[in-house]
Amino acid sequence: MTRLQEHYNNSLKPELIKEFGYKNSLEAPRLDKIVINMGVGEGVTDKKKVTAAAGDLALIAGQKPVITKAKKSIAAFKLRDGMTVGCKVTLRRDRMYEFLDRLITVALPRVRDFRGISSKSFDGSGNFALGLKEQIVFPEIDYDKVDQIRGMNVVICTTAKTDDEARALLKGFDMPFSGRDREKEKEEEAAKRAEQEALQQAAREALKEEEGVSEDAPGDTPGADKTEEAPEGAEQTKSEGDTSNG
Repeated sequence: MTRLQEHYNNSLKPELIKEFGYKNSLEAPRLDKIVINMGVGEGVTDKKKVTAAAGDLALIAGQKPVITKAKKSIAAFKLRDGMTVGCKVTLRRDRMYEFLDRLITVALPRVRDFRGISSKSFDGSGNFALGLKEQIVFPEIDYDKVDQIRGMNVVICTTAKTDDEARALLKGFDMPFSGRDREKEKEEEAAKRAEQEALQQAAREALKEEEGVSEDAPGDTPGADKTEEAPEGAEQTKSEGDTSNG
């Protein structure tokens, strides 16, 4: 049993059952097969190109590929029905997990300017596809013996019914998806909201304390303290003086 198989059975599968609430363990999504396709347009005129591509693909996949032939004639490409146009290989069980492990841990990190894989490359039925521009990212390929740089398409087929289930499955295998994680974004937003609410609450409490201190402390009220009551005798003397003048 490969490393990814053990990880799936021991850790990933129980997590998927808990996350999506499956009633039966057989409902949990799993890998079905991986199809690697390498198109060789030059194979129409030179069959040696297809043979060389098939040799590279055999080294990468660890399994003999099948030569693919055109199913229809296209005059613009000088293509006739039955001409060799590439090769492909279908991996299952142990070889499938071994290839996926090498793809994630070895090949993808060796891609130039690698910034992750798009998480939108699902077909709506739980299958994921990605493209590689160079076959030399795999360590099995000797750069000095390569006659030409060729790309390939890798299709990962799963038993998932939705893209979310397939995305969770591949994330469990540490597939390096690009972009932000939705769950992490929600957690970050919740943390920011809680922090802002805490700051606002602290500001309210500090304002209330300042208002309470200002009310308790004696202060100078403008106009109120400066007004003093005059003695009764002075008021009477003033009133008598006014009467005499009148």
